[in-house]
Amino acid sequence: MSRIMEKIYALFRMNILIFALLTVTIIALFTYENGLDDIYLLNLSKYPYVLAVTDSADGGASAIDMIRTDSSIVIDYELKEGYAYPYAGVKILLGDGKTKGLDISHYDSIFVWIKPRGEGTVRLYMRGYDATFYRPDDESSLKFNEIEFFPLEETYPAVFVPQEFRVASWWVAHNEINVHKARVDLSNVPLIEIQTGTNAPLGYGTLEIKGLCFKGKKIRKDDLYVALVGLWFITFFVILVIRMFDYSRERAANKKKREELEKNLKALEIEKSEYEKSSKEDALTGCLNRAGFSSVLTREQENLSKTGSPVSFIMLDIDHFKNINDTYGHSVGDEVLVNLTKLIQGKIRNTDALVRWGGEEFVILCSDTPIQNAQFLAEKLRVAIEKHKIISQQQITCSFGIAEMVPDEDPKKLFERADKALYASKENGRNRVTSATFRRTSR
Repeated sequence: MSRIMEKIYALFRMNILIFALLTVTIIALFTYENGLDDIYLLNLSKYPYVLAVTDSADGGASAIDMIRTDSSIVIDYELKEGYAYPYAGVKILLGDGKTKGLDISHYDSIFVWIKPRGEGTVRLYMRGYDATFYRPDDESSLKFNEIEFFPLEETYPAVFVPQEFRVASWWVAHNEINVHKARVDLSNVPLIEIQTGTNAPLGYGTLEIKGLCFKGKKIRKDDLYVALVGLWFITFFVILVIRMFDYSRERAANKKKREELEKNLKALEIEKSEYEKSSKEDALTGCLNRAGFSSVLTREQENLSKTGSPVSFIMLDIDHFKNINDTYGHSVGDEVLVNLTKLIQGKIRNTDALVRWGGEEFVILCSDTPIQNAQFLAEKLRVAIEKHKIISQQQITCSFGIAEMVPDEDPKKLFERADKALYASKENGRNRVTSATFRRTSR
């Protein structure tokens, strides 16, 4: 009965999540369609940064007169011959009018309230700043994103979308810009221009400009869809995780007794392994003790007898270790042993065995190593120990004795030869390496 109730509860949880997700999705879509509007309005009758312009800046003779009313700006102009394409209009400065302007790229629609009192088209320029092309002393280097239209009264206001704009071809040609790099960019528009069009007739005319409005959403539709898809994905992932968890919990309940037994057996195995490991390792330094070394030595003896692969034996002793304990205390002495062990382990191979033989005495068993190589290794360790700051209180040095294993030799004799070589190093001033010699017999 309890399992049935658990399954009903799990199914109920899933339905709650899906219902909540559907509710959030519907609310988000409804809110997007009926709110979240982002509107930027330019009422030119009150906007101070509006300038009248004509082709006189390009050597033309056209004239213009700009009048502000309570609701708009009215420009009376006269287009005259003197410039190839006579024009008149206004400039609307945004930001600083040069490099910092308005980001129009995220708006969906652009509304322009303009009424002509004459014939011809009207050009709308969204002048874009691009650091690649902009020249501070040349306003014409601002990109001409343009659209040209007939502002008939029945279409008042004119409505455009950013995708309808094109970069003026004459501007691209004049600046010798690769057409692939001269794409429409409305992300930074410091200047807007409204001018008479290319086919405006010569003579008198009037334009009444009320303003512009940019309308969009505070959140892009694509971003909203991506967020909703991500939310659905996360929700179904959570449902999948919950189902997997419920399934896993059910399996765990069915196998609880077996897992408990396996856990107990594993604990016993770990305890046994840790006991065996601790019985073969030195508690302070973590390297092998004599018991752990015994099995390694036996293995290398057998390998030497079968293959003749050389085995060398390095014995080292910390110089004046008793004085360190007496002067600084046993805690510093233990620090010497631990740090020395780490240094040596970092210098020898994984196949070499490091053994704490007793007190301040260590042994390194080097498999597949003739005595010449072992002597080289010992000298390398001696120099490293001498140069390394084992403890802060004083410099630490070691004396070394080296011997090579003889086939079928009693291990005691091997230790005796290495110990004599070590004794010779101490007798000759310490901090040195001495090798025991023997005559290798032919088989």
